[in-house]
Amino acid sequence: MMRSIALSSTILAVTLLSGCARSRITTEIKPDGSWLRTTTFTGQAKKEGMQLGSTIEDTFITPSGNAWKSHDDKKGEDHTLTFERLVAAGESLNGDLSIKGDGPEKVKLVNEVRVTRAGPRRFEYRETLRWKGSPPNLASVKPENIEQIKAALPKPLATDANARALAQKAGTLFIPLIFGPGEPLLAIGLIHPDLAERRASQRIGSLMLTALQEQFGDKLTLAERRRVAQSLIANTFSTKPSPPDPSNTSSGNKDSLTPLMFIVKTPGRIISSNGEVDELTGEVYWALFPEAASLKDVVLTAIVE
Repeated sequence: MMRSIALSSTILAVTLLSGCARSRITTEIKPDGSWLRTTTFTGQAKKEGMQLGSTIEDTFITPSGNAWKSHDDKKGEDHTLTFERLVAAGESLNGDLSIKGDGPEKVKLVNEVRVTRAGPRRFEYRETLRWKGSPPNLASVKPENIEQIKAALPKPLATDANARALAQKAGTLFIPLIFGPGEPLLAIGLIHPDLAERRASQRIGSLMLTALQEQFGDKLTLAERRRVAQSLIANTFSTKPSPPDPSNTSSGNKDSLTPLMFIVKTPGRIISSNGEVDELTGEVYWALFPEAASLKDVVLTAIVE
């Protein structure tokens, strides 16, 4: 019985993620430095009545112009739009990924990408994601979060001011951890919160220790800093994030998840990159959510030969 409930919860989480409109963007670099850009959008097919899941139209502003070749495919509940364009070496593209925002913001995320020569046989791919929506309000912390932080701190340091300052530091550290690029813990946390907590401990533990050292200095021992950091990470990932309501499309893509995947292909080899290299295919990729750029620009880079 318990295994059946757990399996149902997992299927629900995967369904929520797969029901979100998403984009996969591939840059294939040719030997002469020109590059084929393939931008694919997938979402729920638009229909009358209640919409289960996000549509392409509600989430993205798709590329336009004669330079783009497009292909439209509908299979069951899924609708996929693919746009292709060959770009000369040194030229750039702007906004082939444009994600709609809520309220007064027409767009909350845009991109700029360019492939330039970096040597006799080397080329650099550089893509920048810029946040155009409202910035996250790190100064606004829920009272229950303040109490959690105060509970983790030794009593002499457990003040509202210390808790708010630490919450702001933690928010800055946790945004890239949760939304990517890399391995976004938002997706893992929906399905496996214990694994998300373990990944957080691995990847942000040392940063949290540094933040505690900067704020409190020798007022906390190393053992106390470790205990506070572990407590804060455990409180963050001990419960699953509240998933968005996939049927709520009354205001476009409000409260929806938008998974993004960027891939670079080359007939040669990857010399360096800040992405994940697939040793089997020789490709490099980045997985993230738009909110990864909400504090500062996200820059994806790769040098190929």
